[in-house]
Amino acid sequence: MSVQAEQTGLHPNHKWLLLAVCLGQVSLIALPFLKTELAPLIVTLVLISVVALLASVTLALLYLCVISAVVPSQFFEDHLLLPLDFKFYEGLFAVVLCTTLISWLQETRLAWRQHSRLDRPVLIFLFLVVLSMWLGQYYGQSTSQMLRDARYPLYFTLFFAVTGYFDARKSGTLLTMLIISSAVVGLEYLAEFLDIVDLSISGSFYRVARMEGLMMPIGVLVIASTLLFDPSLRRRVFGVVMLIPIGLGLVLTVGRGMWIALAVGLSFLGFLALRDRQAAARRGRRILILALLPFLVVGMGYLFQQVTRAGVGEIAAARLARVMDYEQDHSIVGRLMSYRIALEEIWKRPLLGGGHGATVTYLVTDPLQSFMLTTGEVDNVYLTILLRMGVLGLLAFLWIFLKGLQMAYRTFQRTANPGVRLFCASFFAVYGAMLVYGMADNTMMGNRLIFWHAALLGILARLERETGNDLPHIRPTKFEGPHGLEA
Repeated sequence: MSVQAEQTGLHPNHKWLLLAVCLGQVSLIALPFLKTELAPLIVTLVLISVVALLASVTLALLYLCVISAVVPSQFFEDHLLLPLDFKFYEGLFAVVLCTTLISWLQETRLAWRQHSRLDRPVLIFLFLVVLSMWLGQYYGQSTSQMLRDARYPLYFTLFFAVTGYFDARKSGTLLTMLIISSAVVGLEYLAEFLDIVDLSISGSFYRVARMEGLMMPIGVLVIASTLLFDPSLRRRVFGVVMLIPIGLGLVLTVGRGMWIALAVGLSFLGFLALRDRQAAARRGRRILILALLPFLVVGMGYLFQQVTRAGVGEIAAARLARVMDYEQDHSIVGRLMSYRIALEEIWKRPLLGGGHGATVTYLVTDPLQSFMLTTGEVDNVYLTILLRMGVLGLLAFLWIFLKGLQMAYRTFQRTANPGVRLFCASFFAVYGAMLVYGMADNTMMGNRLIFWHAALLGILARLERETGNDLPHIRPTKFEGPHGLEA
């Protein structure tokens, strides 16, 4: 294998330092308990973004993923909105794509070449997204609704920047940044909870629920993969430390879908541990770690409740009990009503869907009010894709991720490289969980965390293609410079 490191003007130590500064700057913005004037923060963030984008494609991709996860949506909307309603992260994304396109034109002279076995399914999926935009216009759908819905799946074009220009030796660095980003989100959840809840009142509770919260079950699964398949004690200890804020945030969100997805992801890791042909002697220990991990997370939540006297346990028990009597759960009833209306619309145009911009209207009820809601999505990624892109769109979407799971499993089994095995195990667990979570959520088609999905898919494709050769430089978390020097 020949992985060429990016030639940049930055010494490798400076690259790693720049990434650390980026994370620190974003944390100042993301964490509400760090009170600082916004103007200096925004100016500094923009300057760091420019430096990160100019340094290298790899660093720019890492920075884009981190900033898309840890900065709250409200901050983007209030302080970092670009002209024509473009988001700040979309501006970064556009610069990354332009830089990648220029590099591609210079290197290949307009000759397209397939980088991986995932290129074709991703390209077909993106083609169907564009086709569904045209169909939306043809069927007379709202242009503004169409643009809102289509912008997110188009983020998957980042996949080609990753397969072409991301340094595969930094796969462990991406996992490390994912864990840190998840911990920052967990701290955000904890800070919001403590800011809202009056701890002087026993049983006081406020459920924190934001889009970024999906990073927490993903982070737990990557940490679990690290505990099972990373040979470094130092990195396993780092994972356990990061599990504290992530686990607390995951408990505070009281997200039933996230908990179920986490259980599914841990089951996928258990399957890997049992089927691992390279470490059969460690199966018992690994299964024990997986069995203890949920108890560790629940134990942290119990300890937090005992210290704060917040009613986390009571709320969690009540939400779980309502699953058995779903007619009393307004959340479940609302989802089922939206699913029924969506299926009626899907049946009208089953093959290609109604195009991006297609909407459903249904009654939303809760204990305080009832109202009619018109939206371009429902809380189910599969029904949302069927509504917009039909059966062909859904098949293309499943082709990408089922193919990815197959590639991750096979690469995990055939390589002895610990960094590659860790990445493949993490991917296998995360997307086994996400495909189940998609049954109750539209995340994989409807928000900026798609940058993470595209990056993880792209790195998996690179590693799968290159595992037939020697991969001596890929390590779980080391960040290496242009000449093989470790930072």
